[in-house]
Amino acid sequence: MRIPSRQLMALRTMVTVQLSAIIAQSGWAAAALGGEEHYWRNHSLGALFTSGVCVLGAGLYVLLRRNAGPVNVTLAVSLAAAVGVQYALGEAGVRAIHIFFGILIAMLATALTSWTYRHDDGQPPGFGPGAAAHQSDSQPLTEGGRRG
Repeated sequence: MRIPSRQLMALRTMVTVQLSAIIAQSGWAAAALGGEEHYWRNHSLGALFTSGVCVLGAGLYVLLRRNAGPVNVTLAVSLAAAVGVQYALGEAGVRAIHIFFGILIAMLATALTSWTYRHDDGQPPGFGPGAAAHQSDSQPLTEGGRRG
């Protein structure tokens, strides 16, 4: 297994944060619906955090679209849009649709996570700006013990 490029590591880190925020949201909602009313505040604050993370994530996927690939970019932008709709549903107090849509968002985030971790951008390790200084490290040794 080879180390992924910096860009792919950034995408994988971002999608992990996104999925974690979405799972946390379902946890806060479940606790509040289970009778622990004080968790609604956590769910409300988490909604802002989750929305921000998903918008930033979509921006990162669009910025690194060559590394991410078209499927991941589509999933990331769709996730950000879906979270925006989810936020609006929550603010409108449409609880049943909000819960159902939250499940769909969790599925979409899981798909994005899976596709991102399976994706191979085909770039050498450390590919990108500033990697030229380390380029010689990835070249094989010749018979004389020199690189490249």
